[in-house]
Amino acid sequence: MNETIMLPVEYLDKAYEFPLTIVTLGYTYQLHVEIEGKTLIIEMDDQQQYRVLSQSGEAEKVSKGLVEAIVSTLQSL
Repeated sequence: MNETIMLPVEYLDKAYEFPLTIVTLGYTYQLHVEIEGKTLIIEMDDQQQYRVLSQSGEAEKVSKGLVEAIVSTLQSL
């Protein structure tokens, strides 16, 4: 079952909330974060660091600083 929660993120002295869906894939999971109609797919790599996967260049359409703020927020949880 995939549930959506709101992820609070601070970026450029503003508070944002983005819908985050945890998608299970066998023994692992992905985090799908929706930003301005685009979906960023985030998952853990082998070193237990978050990485952002790009579908159709969607990650490039979102501010790099905002993506870094989202990953930083996830790491702090």
